[in-house]
Amino acid sequence: MHTPHIYLALLLSAVLPAQAHSGNGIKAAGWPVTAGTTITPPAYPFNPGPYASWARYDFVPGDSVLFEDNLIGEDKGEFPAHWHSAGGTVEVAPYGSENVLELVDNGTSISPMMATENWLPETSTIEMDLFFATDNPKVAYEIYLTDDAGKNEKAVNGDFSEPLVIQANSVHFKKEGTESAELAAAGVKEKWRHLAIALNKGHLQVYLDQYCLLDMPQVKGKPSGLKIQVKNRTDAETMVKQVFIASGGGNHLDDELATSGKVVTQGIKFIPNYANVLPASMGTLNAIVKLMQEQPNLKFSIESHTDSNGDNRFNMTLSQKRAEATKALLVNLGIAPERLSARGWGETKPLNTSNASQAQPNNRRTEFVRQ
Repeated sequence: MHTPHIYLALLLSAVLPAQAHSGNGIKAAGWPVTAGTTITPPAYPFNPGPYASWARYDFVPGDSVLFEDNLIGEDKGEFPAHWHSAGGTVEVAPYGSENVLELVDNGTSISPMMATENWLPETSTIEMDLFFATDNPKVAYEIYLTDDAGKNEKAVNGDFSEPLVIQANSVHFKKEGTESAELAAAGVKEKWRHLAIALNKGHLQVYLDQYCLLDMPQVKGKPSGLKIQVKNRTDAETMVKQVFIASGGGNHLDDELATSGKVVTQGIKFIPNYANVLPASMGTLNAIVKLMQEQPNLKFSIESHTDSNGDNRFNMTLSQKRAEATKALLVNLGIAPERLSARGWGETKPLNTSNASQAQPNNRRTEFVRQ
């Protein structure tokens, strides 16, 4: 009998596929697809270490995507297609196998292109990854939860007219803030940090990696949008990637399960084109574990869905591997394997069939269906 770690490693042992597009919109390099070809999504080796350190993470993202940009298909060196800038220079840049937003100049600020103003709900979540190339404590990202720099009015936005100041191991807002000794000890140079912001009608929580560094229950005013600005940039690189904004949020999984018989979530996150569950998924996974511990007779079918970009056979295989990887990680977290099954549906069951820009991200999801 395999241990959970070995079990998950076996699930994630595939190699690079034939030429295809995945449900994340990535095009894999290789020979052309022909009839009868078996298309297998790749996976990285499993390392249980990062998951253990996120064991107390409780951030659960919203369930309706407002904006997502992974920069897939964008040309390097060009201005990003889904953003506008209020100053400075921003361009698409390569980092490893990914495209990222590079904020080239000190003071560069960017905001997502949205169809309307005042688009950010009072209950919503924002996630992104920020790069810190230097241990200079003055280098920071300022995150404004306002619609636009020119419309940042205290009378409308209240406290949100002030920025969140994010440094490599600290978060500050107005006169509040926390520095993380754990993040400092882990190193603050050449590091990507996962930033997660939860808004719930005046309650503001901010996480840097697995740590909640700011929890303010009574913030005055209303958020209206998002602006990212780099502060005190030196010669070091300042970069942003994987921006994800959704309405809703919070751990209300038991209510959703009682109402619909399933939990639909955007909170299980994967490396694009791979079946690896990212550590930032642990908030949702921890909530699922808690729910199953409280209801010992509860069983779930874990059902993974992709968007319709690219080859449908690749998407079907990718979704199956993602469902199996999610199951294996839950088993590793203590859930009995007989309480879980795994099913990949690929692109066959979209939530949204429209051509709207955010239809595809909403279709990429994981469902925990009561059995």
